[in-house]
Amino acid sequence: MKFNIPAKPVEAIDFEFETEAEQFLPDYVKPLRPASVKGKLTPKNDGYRAEGTIIYSFEYNCDLCAKTSKFSKTVNFDEDFTKQKNQQDAYGFEGDIIDITQLVIDTIVLSLPSRLICESDCKGLCPVCGTDKNNKECGCKIEQTASNPFEILKGIGGEK
Repeated sequence: MKFNIPAKPVEAIDFEFETEAEQFLPDYVKPLRPASVKGKLTPKNDGYRAEGTIIYSFEYNCDLCAKTSKFSKTVNFDEDFTKQKNQQDAYGFEGDIIDITQLVIDTIVLSLPSRLICESDCKGLCPVCGTDKNNKECGCKIEQTASNPFEILKGIGGEK
């Protein structure tokens, strides 16, 4: 995803492309279609500003019940590219080529949810018998085997 910067100044460089999402997504998900990237590069003081959107989707197994589910997301990006070295709040580039590959990777990775759950009220699997508690209650008794290490703090602070 490299773009040549023209020698003559331009108002903006528009771009739109699709790219295989496997390179951006974790191994435990299956992309449903290529990631769609659309945006523009506009000149800015000592570099360029990249603005646009990325649309991606994938299939995954719920972290709680293992049910196959789908996830889709549209995420916006607005980042700077500069030729200055050691600029922490901007991506760097050299010569007349800007490569937005790392920008696309960073945008997708940072937009991924920390937990992949099929429904917000998913009850998960019973840890005793493995029954999907979303479909039926199994009746298993789950015993608390470990004590709460913070139990000792209940009496501190004058609150009871």
